[in-house]
Amino acid sequence: MKRFLMLAAALAALGPAAALAQAQARPTAVVAAAPRPAPLTGEARAQAIAAANRALNAQAAVQGRFRQVAPDGSVASGVFYLQRPGRLRFEYDPPASLLIVADGSVVAVNDRALRTTNRSPLRETPLYFVLKSNLDLNRDARVTAVTRDGPAILIAARDRAGQADGVLTLRFVGPGMTLQGWDVVDASGATTRVVLTEQRAAARFEQRLFQVPRDQLPRSGRP
Repeated sequence: MKRFLMLAAALAALGPAAALAQAQARPTAVVAAAPRPAPLTGEARAQAIAAANRALNAQAAVQGRFRQVAPDGSVASGVFYLQRPGRLRFEYDPPASLLIVADGSVVAVNDRALRTTNRSPLRETPLYFVLKSNLDLNRDARVTAVTRDGPAILIAARDRAGQADGVLTLRFVGPGMTLQGWDVVDASGATTRVVLTEQRAAARFEQRLFQVPRDQLPRSGRP
């Protein structure tokens, strides 16, 4: 999990930081409290989980952009490529020097500036539940909460087997339950948010995008 925190700190998204900054810039304004997400129970909860399973398992190859807010409040963005099962690539916009690749079994965090690559088993990271083949959240994870937050459905889960620490909250939007992103809360309570934008389907990606060579990760063109 310690290595995954490097991944979490490198992935997150547009979130409360921007709203907070705007509120602080206008101290005389009255800022209404955001409504709390409404818990789903019974049949509504079961239907939401089933719809999330169908949406994730139907997802094949997708590319787009991501935006992050790390636990320290820092913001980064870049492009992503996701190919289920097991493959993901996050390329950070300059000045960030990070590149993250999941090749089906390993998640590698490469820092081009430091010329270092740290690797963790995919199974030991919450990304396993984003990329797993034939995912069943009720079977593979322990769902701790299902809520509606405006137009979004949020599903929070822990690893049932205990191999991946932390709580993963998946965010789905729209009638087709499009995966919009996820939050990861680690054991210390620090939260990293990832938001996926400008998503579009692809037939298939070149497999070099998901390869992790010994010393240097491959570059790719931007979508």
